[in-house]
Amino acid sequence: MSALRMLSPDRTSLVAQAPCIREIVLSHGRYVWRLLRYLGVAERDLDDVCQDVFTTVHRKLGDLADEGLRPWLRTICVNHAKNYRRRARHHREMLVDEMPEPVVSASQEEGLELAEAQRCLLTLLDRLDEDWRAIFVLHRVEDLPMEQVAKIVGCSLSTAYLRYQRACAGLENALVNT
Repeated sequence: MSALRMLSPDRTSLVAQAPCIREIVLSHGRYVWRLLRYLGVAERDLDDVCQDVFTTVHRKLGDLADEGLRPWLRTICVNHAKNYRRRARHHREMLVDEMPEPVVSASQEEGLELAEAQRCLLTLLDRLDEDWRAIFVLHRVEDLPMEQVAKIVGCSLSTAYLRYQRACAGLENALVNT
């Protein structure tokens, strides 16, 4: 679909328009889902939180800043993940010592190793402070410059670097003690 739309009845003026919500969901849905998962949203709740993110996007589409769609989506995802984790602290769940082992064929071994590595990363990320985790995910996983990360999470650049260093040290410590 074209991002240009005719506004005048005589079709003489073309004005750029923000993409519609359908285009945004189709082109950025997988990214939002992945980012929310790394920011601590449990897999069972990802669909609901993704829907909340895109509901916010739809509601505030007119507020889209000049910086672009992806940075705006990141900020919304960070805020929704933070709210989700804050609400999740008040829920009681029955915890188990170990997850049951999945049954896979030999041809799926490589995929299983990748899934295990991702599960390990998510487990380690769950042990981090919420602010440290957001900065680590945005800087290390999403590969954003620290200046942009600091702006998204709403802290100074020096605070962002300090939280990133603490997150790295916390992850290293948790990995060594696992």
